[in-house]
Amino acid sequence: MPAPLWRIGLAFTAIYLIWGSTFLATRFAVQALPPFFVAGFRFFLGGLVLFAIGRSSSREPLTRTHWMNAAKLGLLFFFICHGAVSWAAQHVPSGVAALLMASIALWTAVVERFLQTNTKPGRRVLLSLGGGFIGLAVLVLKPESLAGSTQGRTASLAVLCGALTWAIATVLSSRLVRPQSNFTSAGMQMLCGGGALILLSAFLQPPSLERVTPVTVWALGYLTLIGALVGFLSYTYLLQHVPPTKVATYAYVNPVVALLLGWALAGETISARSLIASLFVLAAVANIVLSRSAPVPPRRPTPLSVPAEQGA
Repeated sequence: MPAPLWRIGLAFTAIYLIWGSTFLATRFAVQALPPFFVAGFRFFLGGLVLFAIGRSSSREPLTRTHWMNAAKLGLLFFFICHGAVSWAAQHVPSGVAALLMASIALWTAVVERFLQTNTKPGRRVLLSLGGGFIGLAVLVLKPESLAGSTQGRTASLAVLCGALTWAIATVLSSRLVRPQSNFTSAGMQMLCGGGALILLSAFLQPPSLERVTPVTVWALGYLTLIGALVGFLSYTYLLQHVPPTKVATYAYVNPVVALLLGWALAGETISARSLIASLFVLAAVANIVLSRSAPVPPRRPTPLSVPAEQGA
């Protein structure tokens, strides 16, 4: 029985708006709390909830291999990628960070070319890659988007590296043995990546409550309960009822939402060069996403392995 259109529309609205807004929420949260703690807390707590949901509906034995693979993916998806995004939120406007994370689709095409010999990008994808990386170069190198700071450029490169590690994990995830339950698998990955981030924060910069404000609490709660859980549940619902190429459109809607929210709520500047760079990146991402109309089906993809959550 087809899913009701209103539910599908509501789920699309959720992943477009929620994941697009997590970049700004992260910026608010890291103003008072250590960035690695912010990322670790949201994913560890979210992972606990998803793991509990998964185990309540599936009694599949969890092996050492399951946990080892979850640790590998968790470190790539969350420890490196979202750890880099949270750290960069201190130095890069949230809209720029979202656009840089849209490069996940570009990096995934590159990684597939090197790691999967049966996958060869077509001319359309190659042209899109070229245009997308031109846009990224403009974003990283132009001074007004990064407040003219060397630290801002370093933070932008960190986000790009995080997007690359997400792409690597995206491709590798189809080769690794994981639990049958998507909730269990995603929860395990979040627990491993989030736990590692909390340990890193405890070692480098333990959290302090001195600068915490109601805005901080709201931002952290939003990232955990809305961004990681509601967004994820909406995402998995769409994957069950809508073609993946349509679901993947969030990859180029989220940056637009992030840019507008950063401008409206945080006073972030949207310059003409930022808009031009955005058009290059988003057009490239759209072309790559839409060109994958008939991908080779993996074993059974984990929802978190599709390019994005950029914002999860």
